[in-house]
Amino acid sequence: MSKSLARYLDYVSGRRGGLGGALVRASLSVLAAAYGLGCAARRTLYAWGLLMCRDLDACVISVGNLTAGGTGKTPFVVWLGQWLQERGLRVAILSRGYGQKARGGESDETLLFRQRLPEVPHLVGANRYASGLRAIAEHRAECLVLDDGFQHVALGRDLDIVLVDALLPFGYGYLLPRGLLREPVRALRRADLVVLTRCDLATEAEVNSVALRVRELARGCPIVRAEHRPVSFRRHGTREVRPLAWVQGRKVFAFSALGNPEALPRTLRALGAELLHHEPFRDHHLYTAADLEALARQAERAGAEAVVTTEKDAVKIAAFPQGGPALHVLAVEFAVVSGRDLLVEAIERALRAD
Repeated sequence: MSKSLARYLDYVSGRRGGLGGALVRASLSVLAAAYGLGCAARRTLYAWGLLMCRDLDACVISVGNLTAGGTGKTPFVVWLGQWLQERGLRVAILSRGYGQKARGGESDETLLFRQRLPEVPHLVGANRYASGLRAIAEHRAECLVLDDGFQHVALGRDLDIVLVDALLPFGYGYLLPRGLLREPVRALRRADLVVLTRCDLATEAEVNSVALRVRELARGCPIVRAEHRPVSFRRHGTREVRPLAWVQGRKVFAFSALGNPEALPRTLRALGAELLHHEPFRDHHLYTAADLEALARQAERAGAEAVVTTEKDAVKIAAFPQGGPALHVLAVEFAVVSGRDLLVEAIERALRAD
């Protein structure tokens, strides 16, 4: 699984050169053209009124992105849910439910939302309008957070927030599967507000370059800069918490199944860890016992002192093999670096408009 993902990213990023790489990219370009035609046809059907956009009797805030995963939507949705709750609002999260199911038939995002937002209902289903009706009827929800909702134009919204990863902002510049874009970059014109994420892991020049491109694509759209700030390490299966300084100089073996496979290794290196190896899996990958046994053996053979993964991965792991380096979970939180007033103002405006 991880090898096929790495190979695919090598091709679409252009790292894999030669005639073979060029032929693969040419084939993927044909598929991307067909995908683009499908996207354009769908947008036309909505523009002509042949497909209907329906509204709900509640404030709807969409959180989405342009690329296939990897922008850090989950920490942002947690932050948004907490912010709304602190203001006394009844909130619910509506998700499509991508990816494999973890323990109890639930996705990694469902498990993480339950852990971080225990009082917020999380409704999963392809028909987000029906889920919204249920949230209003059964939970008296006043504000609905549409998770991964930018492309879900079938449901009206009061605020469209788009997250752009400063490390990989535009999915190598091509539509799926030639690149990672889910729709053309000009779609950013629909955004009401753009949040640049992981700004702490990119250079200032890189962040400024992305911000400039966003301004060109979405003129007049407010831009907020944010980071996914590391908080602590927790030993998996226990309440034992270690400070960030614990990882400095420590030999670490890491693994994750995130949309942006570079996020965890960059964070660990920035914290001063001696990263021996990072094993990436496809986004939402469901770890099997064989996967975990193999990871534990790799870590031990590499001479690791600790194994590290993310919260989103940890919720899918009941137990990690014993006898070797212990598994630790890196906790992160969404934090605004600049433009918090723009973000708060946009949310409050949406709440007033409902």
